[in-house]
Amino acid sequence: MNNLGELFRHIRLSKNWSIREAAKRMGISYSYLSILEKGIDPRTGKDSNPKPDTLRLISKAYEYPYEELMKAAGYLSEEDTGDRNFDLTVFISNMNLIMGDMTIDELSQDIHRKTGYSISPKQIRSYMNGDIEPFPGTINILSKYVGVNSDFWYRFNTEETLAEERRKYEEAKLKASTEQLSRDFAMFNSLSEEIKQWVVREENLPYLKAAMEAQYKKVSPNSLHLIIDTLVNERSRK
Repeated sequence: MNNLGELFRHIRLSKNWSIREAAKRMGISYSYLSILEKGIDPRTGKDSNPKPDTLRLISKAYEYPYEELMKAAGYLSEEDTGDRNFDLTVFISNMNLIMGDMTIDELSQDIHRKTGYSISPKQIRSYMNGDIEPFPGTINILSKYVGVNSDFWYRFNTEETLAEERRKYEEAKLKASTEQLSRDFAMFNSLSEEIKQWVVREENLPYLKAAMEAQYKKVSPNSLHLIIDTLVNERSRK
């Protein structure tokens, strides 16, 4: 269980809510909330990463500060919410830099395609017109899209500094990826020798893929076992 999962569970228990009741109040499935509390997504074996929209639902249901959940989830740091002054003129200049020849509609589509998060053309136009300031969570989505740290948005940039920020971001991402790979290898190495030998056999890959797909679609192990038994029996009768 990671720190965010522990926080979710602690808040829920402090309200004396069952996991089903809490999930119902949030409008999400109790199985998904269970995954969030455990902190590990069984489909990938990695940390569960709720999106900002999900954190907002949880914040509203638990009456817990959204900003604190964003920090706990890693979308915000203390630096993001500190004393740095946000300058909309600087932000607009950097937005123009990353847009290049794209239209606002094309930028919105590209952000969704590359990050999975949506920033509507209407929102982007409001930012570019100086009507509203982006939330810290939006800054983090844009940072992921551009491939830079959030500091990028608090100072004027050029093509040269953009390239340098992207280089540093990729180096940090590679380091994090290497560390995750080391953790994954350690987890695999902790399996029994029999399971490890089974997993690495090429002929077993279709079974692993089927199991992962079933897990992704939330098919329970018991149901999957029943389906397999039924198929085997039908084939044997033929």
